[in-house]
Amino acid sequence: MDLYKEITERIMTQMENGVIPWHKPWISGKAISRTTGKPYSLLNQMLLGRPGEYITFNQCQKEGGKVKKGAKAQMVVFWKWIE
Repeated sequence: MDLYKEITERIMTQMENGVIPWHKPWISGKAISRTTGKPYSLLNQMLLGRPGEYITFNQCQKEGGKVKKGAKAQMVVFWKWIE
């Protein structure tokens, strides 16, 4: 999988639908991690497409939850500074 191509295609699709993904709306909503409570980076918020609380499949199982049949996963990009 070409990560750069995938991200570019998602951003282009949003722009073709009239959405400017990096434009901050007047009423801001954030995509946050359920586990940490921290907001996702701007890139990941653009990839997720809408505000809300997000959790991984394994985190959901660990908390005793279940994923609805037919639910679709969303891609996020993990990164961190390495010195």
